[in-house]
Amino acid sequence: MNLAVTTGVLFLVIISFASPGASQRQCTSGTSNLYYAHERNCDMYYKCENGTLREGICPDGLVFDDRQGSDVLRCDLPFEIDCSYRSALQPPVSTEHCPRLYGLYSHETDCSRFWQCVEGHAFSFYCPEGLAYNEYSAHCDWPDQVENCDSESLLRFQCPQPTERDLQEFEDPRYPYAGDCRKFYICILTPDGSRAPRLLACDPGLVFNPKTGSCDDAESVSGCQGYYNNLDARRLRELFGR
Repeated sequence: MNLAVTTGVLFLVIISFASPGASQRQCTSGTSNLYYAHERNCDMYYKCENGTLREGICPDGLVFDDRQGSDVLRCDLPFEIDCSYRSALQPPVSTEHCPRLYGLYSHETDCSRFWQCVEGHAFSFYCPEGLAYNEYSAHCDWPDQVENCDSESLLRFQCPQPTERDLQEFEDPRYPYAGDCRKFYICILTPDGSRAPRLLACDPGLVFNPKTGSCDDAESVSGCQGYYNNLDARRLRELFGR
């Protein structure tokens, strides 16, 4: 599962011009509103304005998006923008929860949460249940894929030592989730040889069958026969998008 973080905010550039600077970019007489990447700073750019080349700088926390055409000015989050050849940045302006004025940042104590910073104001968001925020990709990810996130603590489940039968039936053993027939844990093998839990759920209309380790009709699973009785078809579509 790979879920992208959606915040509903498009970071467009705030124009701020400094004194003219040297550049290899061409700015001929009469040309205007052309934008070029700065040779050293990822959050700076050059603007060709009436034949004169001037430096501009993005808001703190955003970088110049050089993937656009030269007639487009956009400052955006740095996650998919290559800054390897222009890695310098302006000094940060930090506020509470915000290392820079703009950006997406991990929560200090809860890896299922993250901060969205806009003009230095922090807004708190949660990842979908069972996922953790990955600050390197700006996505909600499996907790075992997120640095400094303890998946057992987050999911409140410790993977038991699998039996030979468990491993014969599934490469990654599966276990029921207490209190919800749809949900179950899968314990994946990590690079260090241990196992880490991930929380999954059966498709709507099905529940997890601990005897088979697979999703099954609710009427076939002991204790789950009435799971869907109080949900009509319309409500199911509203809840699960079907």
